[in-house]
Formats: sequence, C-alpha cells, structure tokens
Amino acid sequence: MTDSPAIPPLSRASLDRDHASRMREGSLEAALADPSTRVVLVDGDRTLVADGAIVRVPVDRVPYGARLSWLGRSAGHLEQEQGAVVLAATVDGGIVDGAGDGQELGAWRSLREIGAELDDEDAGILTQAVALARWQAQTAYSGVDGSPVSFVQGGWVGVDGAGAQHFPRMDPAVIVLVTDASDERILLGRNAAWTDRFSLFAGFVDLGESFEATVVREVAEESGVTVEHPRYVASQPWPFPRSIMIGFEAVALDPEAARPDGEEIVEVRWLTRDEVRAGVVGLPGSASIASYLIQRWLDR
Repeated sequence: MTDSPAIPPLSRASLDRDHASRMREGSLEAALADPSTRVVLVDGDRTLVADGAIVRVPVDRVPYGARLSWLGRSAGHLEQEQGAVVLAATVDGGIVDGAGDGQELGAWRSLREIGAELDDEDAGILTQAVALARWQAQTAYSGVDGSPVSFVQGGWVGVDGAGAQHFPRMDPAVIVLVTDASDERILLGRNAAWTDRFSLFAGFVDLGESFEATVVREVAEESGVTVEHPRYVASQPWPFPRSIMIGFEAVALDPEAARPDGEEIVEVRWLTRDEVRAGVVGLPGSASIASYLIQRWLDR
C-alpha cells in the first residue's frame, strides 16, 4: 500500500454532469451530432483502457442498437476538449462496431481492477457509467405494473407503460474500521467466500435506522464486538450493483469478545500496523473504500 489519497478512489470526479443539458429533450441526439462528443463503451463493469486511460471513441464507433446515456462534459482530458460531451454506450459481450471485441482500441478492464489507477475524470466517468448501466438493466420492466420501461432525460429517468417515472436508486451500506482503545490494532474479518482475504465489517442500513446505529449493529452481529464513538470518515459509490458505502471508524469496548458469526464471517483477527504492512493476511482491492480506510489508519 502507498500513502492514502485525500478521498476514496471511486469518489473522485471532475466531470461536469450538466444536469440541465441532459434533461432537455433531444440532448442525446444533439450530442451525437457534435463531432467533439466522445463515447465510453461499457460491458458490465468493464470498459476499454489504453495507456492508463479510458478509451473514448467517436460517435461513429458506437455499436448499432447500443443504449446511450448522458454522463456530462469533460473538464479537458487528453484529446477531448473542455466542455465536450461524454456519453456512455452499453455493449453486449464487449462487441464493438457490430463485430470484433475492440482489442485494437485497448484492453477490457473492470472498475474493481482499474478504478484506483485512473485519473479523477476517468475514475468518476467509469463509476457513473457502470452504476447507470446496471440500474438501467435492472429497471427494464416496471416494478409497479410489469410493463417495459423506456429511458428519457439522457438515460436517467425510466418511464413505464402507465407513465410512472422511475429514478436511479442506491442502497446505503456502512463499512467500519474497528480499532482498540489504543488505536494500535484494527479488527479484520474473513468472509466465508474468501480463502485468505480479510476486510472491514460492512452491512446495509435497515429501514428506519441511522448510519451510526447500523455501525453498532453490524459490527456486533458479524464480530461479537460492541463499539462506541462511531465517527464518519468518507463515502464512496460502489456500483456492485448499486451501493453507496458510508465509511466509519469506531472503537471496540470489549476487544476480547471478538468472534466470527460463523455464517457470513468465518474468522476475525486483531492486527497491528506492522502485521498489516507485513502482509500477514490478504487485504481488500485498491479500488475499495476498505483499502482507503486501512491505509488512512496506517498513515497516522
């Protein structure tokens, strides 16, 4: 790990989303007619990357029938001028131009894999594009009457057969770095799905529950530890599929009570800074807010 960044990696963004323009009727058509517009191709959570940057293709490279969405206006990035529109196009199975996989343009890389390595504008673009594409895919049919949903306002509003509008949603979840009273150790847990990777404790916010109450409940449920003084640190979108991670720190009242719940978490360990730096356990990927919170603790 290196020094912690100022904010979590997927919270970075310099793109002007320009809500007013995307809400105008014909905004996508106007963008497609502008030769300065560039398009980011999205397949699941992947996009094409070359030389450490997202490949932005001209509008004539957009696959036929791809769903287009408005992302915003560039702050001036590599070959794209300031104020030029950036769109996203969802592609099926990495198909570009109706044939071929686009490998001559770059390599398909996932947001988890490349998110922390991208610059601010590209990190924000890919996080937004993946989140929007996943919401659209999961909103193809109305949850009210089952009718097909069409997308307007640059892909940001769905309209069903009855005219009801459907808006993007995110599911809030807390993620908690638990320390002992001396701040010399952190508590990490291993999920049942992992072999050697440990991470922080996390969980979704219940209806009628505050972030702070979720911190106390989730840590107790997963590790058996009671915490106090939950303190907000930072947040990060996590579009897998549509979460917003709310990062906290909290102090354990009863460190020796630590034990896994045996279902979701199968092992817990208290680790010092030296042990974390030595790599005695596998740690979260660099694009995660868990990695950011751990590095922030290591640096102080």
